[in-house]
Amino acid sequence: MSKFFETIDHAQVEQALRDAIARAPEDVVRAGAVMHLAAPEAGWEDTGLVLARGEAVSLLSRGVVWISQALDLGVEGKLSLWYRVGDGSIAKAIDSTTSFVADRDGPLMVIARLAGQWIDETGRFDPASTLEGGALCVAAVVWKGTAAAGLPRFAAGDATGLAASEAARIPAARPVPRGWGPLWRLGQTAIFCEAVEEGAPPHIACRCRQDAGILKYPLDLPLAADVELAWDWRIQQLPSLEAEDSVPTHDYLSVAVEFDNGQDVTYFWSSSLPVGTTFRCPLPGWDKVETHIAVRSGHDGLGAWTSERRPVLADYRAAVGGPDPARIVGVWLIAVSAFQRGEGVCDFARIRLDHAGGEVKVAPWAPMQP
Repeated sequence: MSKFFETIDHAQVEQALRDAIARAPEDVVRAGAVMHLAAPEAGWEDTGLVLARGEAVSLLSRGVVWISQALDLGVEGKLSLWYRVGDGSIAKAIDSTTSFVADRDGPLMVIARLAGQWIDETGRFDPASTLEGGALCVAAVVWKGTAAAGLPRFAAGDATGLAASEAARIPAARPVPRGWGPLWRLGQTAIFCEAVEEGAPPHIACRCRQDAGILKYPLDLPLAADVELAWDWRIQQLPSLEAEDSVPTHDYLSVAVEFDNGQDVTYFWSSSLPVGTTFRCPLPGWDKVETHIAVRSGHDGLGAWTSERRPVLADYRAAVGGPDPARIVGVWLIAVSAFQRGEGVCDFARIRLDHAGGEVKVAPWAPMQP
């Protein structure tokens, strides 16, 4: 029996969602479907809904898919509900509820898979899934107008409360910071946003509560021996109180560099591992491409702005080894608090790559325009 996640009567939730679709006003909903997405057995499932480009859709989900039920490690739809339209790229729900506008004509497909376990953007997934069971109840609702207009009226007949939650989420959403985008393997995230604060530099605020996400800033820079990654951060709360080098405790905040060979090195502030500790990511799939380096440890310095500087190539050679990459192709911001279901609070500023030829600044360095 789970100690954290509520026990869900899937049949009851699914019936309530069907009832809500059936009683929805005719001028609000064009079509709807309810799915039961089991994990990890099921692959991509056709909702039976064929979308036209420009149509607005909402996905409303409830349920848990399990990494380990014995350890009470599970994730809800915001980290496991994925969709695609026709032959388009995969996309993840931004929360347990999400809304989007179809970018093409085609059938709407959905799947329950752990974020990050993809082979490519077409939706091929690693068969060595870390999921051991669980399921999501999902309603797909196609609107005659916008989701923002349709959800409040639909919510009046929705006993699950999911439509009301999505109606409240949409106006509160903040745009992704300028120049950044979600890493496709992890999908959309609401964790990061630009922030302006008196007495502080323009920065990206990270608020990660029982969630996980990665933002990427694309670059193309030769990896020479003199390239250094520099940044300022202010960590106010670490998402883990335990060593972060195991799956059940792998919650952390980090700045990372991605290379043209598919590898990445992440620099994180550990709760307890000694500075200089290096380890491969403990998550299946990520263990082939990601290496972690603890650059700070403990709670001294939390709440204050702190400056960092790292020799990228030297760190790569020491931590990863093998042939040198030729180029840096991106900088990442990473936040994970899904495993212990805590919260990480951090601000990132003045990220840059210094080299003999100059400096590559990573946004934001200037305040947002009104």
